[in-house]
Amino acid sequence: MYKIGELSKLCRLPVKTLRYYDSVGLLVPDKIDRFTGYRYYSAAQLADCNRIVALKELGFSLDEIRRHLSADSADGVVSLLDAKAEELKSLLFTTESQIKRLEAVIQIITEGEKKMFDIIIRSADSLRVAYARQIFKTKTDAFCKIKEMRNGLPKHITGARSLIINYETEYRESDFDLAVCVELNARLPHGCVYEDRTVTIPGEAASLVCREEDIDAAYRSMSKQLDEQNAQIVGAFYEFYHDDGTVELKVPVYCPSAADSLKDDNSELSFVNDEEALGKWKLLDIVPSEEQFLYGHEKCKHSGWLDELYFLENGEKYWALGGWTKGFLITESRHRFNN
Repeated sequence: MYKIGELSKLCRLPVKTLRYYDSVGLLVPDKIDRFTGYRYYSAAQLADCNRIVALKELGFSLDEIRRHLSADSADGVVSLLDAKAEELKSLLFTTESQIKRLEAVIQIITEGEKKMFDIIIRSADSLRVAYARQIFKTKTDAFCKIKEMRNGLPKHITGARSLIINYETEYRESDFDLAVCVELNARLPHGCVYEDRTVTIPGEAASLVCREEDIDAAYRSMSKQLDEQNAQIVGAFYEFYHDDGTVELKVPVYCPSAADSLKDDNSELSFVNDEEALGKWKLLDIVPSEEQFLYGHEKCKHSGWLDELYFLENGEKYWALGGWTKGFLITESRHRFNN
């Protein structure tokens, strides 16, 4: 039998810690002298003490250690260890992502950008707007259209914010595919030329706040930071303009999770038939989201190898395509595209 002080030396744990483990029922003494109050531990409990120390070093909480010690089979122990391994992998993934974000911000600043933009990723709210989409020669023309909309709408139904939805996917100097919007707090009057629409950014959105004069720098910073984080832009950019010159720039993104990083990139998709997909198709454009497509206004300067596609029965391979299934086509390089 070991006194608590002797066990403390053997396990290199403070006596105070051992007393705490006793109080929470994690490592209860084999016996307590009812006259002196001395705690005595058996030699077998030395092994339990060592296990507690080892599990603490592996990141287990006391509650997790208690479940581990009470596991009644090898399978139960393995299950607990697997769960902790997954938790630590997720923590590692999160930490690496945070490091990438820090490195991206440092690089942007050292490369000469005068502004530091803080990007957060959150779910986005909806906004009811008067909506009009067209090709604008310049961005200034879009602001003029917003002013025209505000002047033509009853004051009591319009809110403070204006919105420009930028459906472009690459830099261009003119002829922009934009939607101009004015916030609404009531329905548009009957016969209005504008569409009454609720704008919702799907999924999660990356967001930053800037001044109107810094919008171009904000675009550059957001694109660079998201690229450094391996976050994929999956939709249009939304520019929310406040009446004091503040702009909220938002864009829907897909951020790989720790679970995604552990998936086998070469895993096969099971084939699901789609009769409507069978046959020959002509490529019109490649855009991150369906809403960004506009017939006759091509956004992606693709190389031409996908000008025509043939979807064969049973998802069979054809030329550069590794096959298809409902919702996806797969290239020989194992890239998957939503269709």
